[in-house]
Amino acid sequence: MFERILCATDFSRSSEATTALIPGIPTAKEVVLTYVIDPADTSYSIWIPGRPRAVPKEAAEAAMAKEKQELLGAGLAVTEHVAVAEGGNIAGAILAVAQEVRPSLIVMGARGRTIISDFFLGSVSAGVLERARTHMLIARATPEGADPFSRVLCPVDFSKPSLQVLSMLRRLRVPDVVLVHVVAGNGEAGEAVRDAEARLQDLKNTLEAAGVRVETRVARGQAVEGICTAAEESGATLIMLPRLGRTDYITNKPIGSVAAGVAKQARHSVCVIFPALDLEIAVRELNADEFPLAEKIWTHYHQQTGDPERDRIFGVFVEGSLVSVARCRAHPDGLEVDGVFTPTEYRGRGYAKRTVDALVAACGNETLYMHSTLELVTFYGSFGFVSIPEDNLPPTIRARFDFALGDMKSANVQPMMRPGKTP
Repeated sequence: MFERILCATDFSRSSEATTALIPGIPTAKEVVLTYVIDPADTSYSIWIPGRPRAVPKEAAEAAMAKEKQELLGAGLAVTEHVAVAEGGNIAGAILAVAQEVRPSLIVMGARGRTIISDFFLGSVSAGVLERARTHMLIARATPEGADPFSRVLCPVDFSKPSLQVLSMLRRLRVPDVVLVHVVAGNGEAGEAVRDAEARLQDLKNTLEAAGVRVETRVARGQAVEGICTAAEESGATLIMLPRLGRTDYITNKPIGSVAAGVAKQARHSVCVIFPALDLEIAVRELNADEFPLAEKIWTHYHQQTGDPERDRIFGVFVEGSLVSVARCRAHPDGLEVDGVFTPTEYRGRGYAKRTVDALVAACGNETLYMHSTLELVTFYGSFGFVSIPEDNLPPTIRARFDFALGDMKSANVQPMMRPGKTP
């Protein structure tokens, strides 16, 4: 699970403390000790306390020797990697090493209450955290002699990612776990609190059956503050949470606001888990009573509305949430495809293609017309639509763009048609 660890070091005291934590990480077998050189520094020497001046690469290799010996003494295999940050992009260099060596965990140190350090553990740590495609541990001080995974606080929002973290804790044989759920707001939320307590109890029973000691907590207020406070009060040695939570794991966000906030604000070490999820995706036609779901998406797209008497609306549902829509509207003289829209946070996953595929499969026996934006002509062409003169549109459909006064190109529009099947 955490067999191969990439440890980014800068030889600071914070970095040395980070290296010392690695032997306490369950399942660790191999460490790739990594230092990044900024090309701007290669023209002059670096001074490492207690050693003669050396050029950056030599200094890095010498400084890594001590950390390497400590890790070898703990029974871990160690390889060294000195990378060069092209254009000063140190975060990019670390991620490039990660791409090459494929670690199961990236470990970097941090100091204080923000992700900062003497040389690169500032914006670089945040950059690596945001773009990493694997698990990442941001290490801070733990009680002397305590393993980082001896008492883990696990925030739970009951989403698939948070339940996946619980499964990992069980496989890692973590002996002591604190489950915390934060109920939003500070007003009346008795029912929400009781529901959370009952669900946490179910999770507690499952973990205890596997031999884990479990404490549960329900906090009130903002999620980040509630999680950090619970970690302080419970004596946790580590916070472990998914990088994406209930409201954002189906989006294209690189990291959720809660994970980013906890990583920044917590006084504890934070292990951010990269989810490996199979999303439940359904593509289908909406029922009339589901039209308001499409209208909510269209709020950001000309505020379209659905008419059950004239419209058939198709959509992609991810984990039960509608993320992409397309409409086929019946006019007196033809069928028009419009309202094809996927909100920004769900783009890049092919949902629009799936939606239009479903529409064409259901309605494509008849001739379909549309007004495509110029940049999407090729996209719609892949479904069999061809460009046509404006005069070839049925009058009712053509009338929708009368405001263009015949200058479709200036309106960024291309009329298109998909022939229906010949009877």
